[in-house]
Amino acid sequence: MAPESQEQTPIHGLRDLISKTAHKTAVMSSLVAALFAAPASLAHASEMSDINKLMRAGQYAEALTKTDAVLAKHPRDAQLRFTKGLILAEQNRSAEAIAVFTKLTEDFPDLPEPYNNLAVLYAADGQYDKARAALDMAMRTNPTYATALENLGDVYAKLASQAYDKALQIDPGANVPQPKLTLLRSLNGNTTGGTVPRLASAAAAQREAKAKAEASAAEQQQRAKALAAEKLAQQAAADKAEAEKNAISKATSEKEKAAADKAAAEKAAADKAAADKAAADKAAADKAAADKAAADKAAADKAAAEKAAADKAAAEKARAEKARAEQLAAEQARAQKAAAEKAAAEQKQKELLAQKDKEQAEKLAREQAARAEKEKAAQAAADKAKADKLAAAEKAKADKLAAAEKAKADKARADKEKAKEQASAEQDKTAVLAALNGWAKAWSDKDVRGYLGHYASDFDTPKGASRKEWAEERRARIEDKGRISVKVSNATVSINGNTATVRYRQIYNSDRLTVDSRKTLIFVKQGNRWLIKQERSGG
Repeated sequence: MAPESQEQTPIHGLRDLISKTAHKTAVMSSLVAALFAAPASLAHASEMSDINKLMRAGQYAEALTKTDAVLAKHPRDAQLRFTKGLILAEQNRSAEAIAVFTKLTEDFPDLPEPYNNLAVLYAADGQYDKARAALDMAMRTNPTYATALENLGDVYAKLASQAYDKALQIDPGANVPQPKLTLLRSLNGNTTGGTVPRLASAAAAQREAKAKAEASAAEQQQRAKALAAEKLAQQAAADKAEAEKNAISKATSEKEKAAADKAAAEKAAADKAAADKAAADKAAADKAAADKAAADKAAADKAAAEKAAADKAAAEKARAEKARAEQLAAEQARAQKAAAEKAAAEQKQKELLAQKDKEQAEKLAREQAARAEKEKAAQAAADKAKADKLAAAEKAKADKLAAAEKAKADKARADKEKAKEQASAEQDKTAVLAALNGWAKAWSDKDVRGYLGHYASDFDTPKGASRKEWAEERRARIEDKGRISVKVSNATVSINGNTATVRYRQIYNSDRLTVDSRKTLIFVKQGNRWLIKQERSGG
């Protein structure tokens, strides 16, 4: 349940509302501290506690004096000023309370509660046009604010009732239901960018308020018609009685008097029948209005239940998609690690084989040299030329073998560097695809902050707009949608240094538009993140 829905009461019970809910004001300081990210000191919190105790004890004059003293030290404290407005309302000082809440709307125009309480005070004074204008401002700060929506419906109902009363010239003292408006006791504000609480979409909430106003107007119309019929019947009966009275007074004979008495009896019976019929018509109108109100409430409850079920299903789907994405990322990381380990093992095996071949070659060379030396000693001088020729041949062979081993070692090093570069390129491609999917998911979740965080600081904005103008335009377009789904597929990535080009198929779907297109994104690597530098349509 939203915090503001816990503090509802009729406007004609304003004093009862304040006295019954004074004990709840102790939580206000913490709420305001959360709004403005400026925690109050312990001394300030103690002062607020003292004020709340005085209000709970009904000592409003002392509470007001204490509040003014603390405000002298903290003149910009929205919570203290809001509390002062509540105390003035409790003391029936409506004009001063209106001045306090009006100044709050000027200094903190994004808070809906001061607008709502202004509307309650205006309605209590019969100024329903001003009440409607204040509630319109509250709805601008938060289009789904449940209390303001309900109050707005009551104000529209009262305005409709006044219009019918004026049209039919009904007695102002007729039994017309009074509107029930809710005075907010806590200052919560729009802590999530104007979407708190998420009771329903703005369009659905406005339709519900409009339906409520129309139902109330229909009920007032039925009551007005019944009251007009009853009044006309009574006037006709009075005119008939006066005429018959005059006729009786003019009668001179007993016969005429008896006939007049009989006519009076018939008239009384007819009057009673007419009154009974008017009462029955009024009861039927009241029952029809009550049945319609019950049907409207059932429809609203059903819509709320369906929305809750839809929200739950969406949350479960999001969790499942997140789990699948995390599993895919883990599998890709394991595959990359296995590939790197395999490449390292193969490289080590190649190095061992090369070392072994080199040792064998050196050993063979030493053995051949030893044999040559032995033959040289045993040979006579005549064999010296032959031995020299053989030694030269052997040396050439050894040089060739050494050159081959060197070439093999150089190739092994080159293969190792190439494998390392390929592994790095695959890691970059995986990171770019993860950034692409994260950008699409933030867009689908309407996470504007996360969505904008995927763009580089030097992003090429369209039409030469500034980064701030472009960001505000994107925020407005995303938050304006009831739902968004962005899916990417068939993505290809090419990387050149710190720049990556991604070509993919994009399927965009919202409650207003569906587009299937080819797009190209240019990513740049800044630090350890890949961020969007350019956006282009087409492949």
